[in-house]
Amino acid sequence: MRWADEGAAYVPFCGDGDLAAELYKDRVIYAADLDPKRVEVCRARLPAATIIMANCDQWPFAGQVLEPIAVADFDAYAEPYRSFRAYWQNAPKMRRQVLLFTDGHRQGIKRAGIWFRPDGGREEVPDLTARRRLYNFYWRQVVEPWLKTAVAGWRISESRKYLRRDMLYWGVALEEESWQQHGGRH
Repeated sequence: MRWADEGAAYVPFCGDGDLAAELYKDRVIYAADLDPKRVEVCRARLPAATIIMANCDQWPFAGQVLEPIAVADFDAYAEPYRSFRAYWQNAPKMRRQVLLFTDGHRQGIKRAGIWFRPDGGREEVPDLTARRRLYNFYWRQVVEPWLKTAVAGWRISESRKYLRRDMLYWGVALEEESWQQHGGRH
């Protein structure tokens, strides 16, 4: 996946910061988590980063001046999309973005027939055939169409995904359409 060359990294649900330290050490990092002990470990691991204790389902850096974000890593396990929606609406962004997600929604579809849509809605899917179809075609029929609508005005230049059991790990590289139309200049 083509990474954005410059810009900060946003790491909601940073946990102990082990992934951020490995992947984003050469960037300005803005990170948050609800667990104060994990925030403390993350701060020790990433002393130059801005790390706060906050609810990552909202944009935790409201009212603060930030370097524009180029990489956002939504490693939320069960529900990355609330955080993404808040980020997309509020964060200053570079004109090239890389978004990474850990999505556990297929577990609920498989186990309980409950589907939490990326747009925030909730549905019950009692019919086993419908559940299987939703589970098996989740990326192509749910996530990908939703994403294209959610990032209207941006072009998906590359996408990658893989499954590990019920988990969907995926990422996209985006370019703002107006930026691309001007040859990458503004």
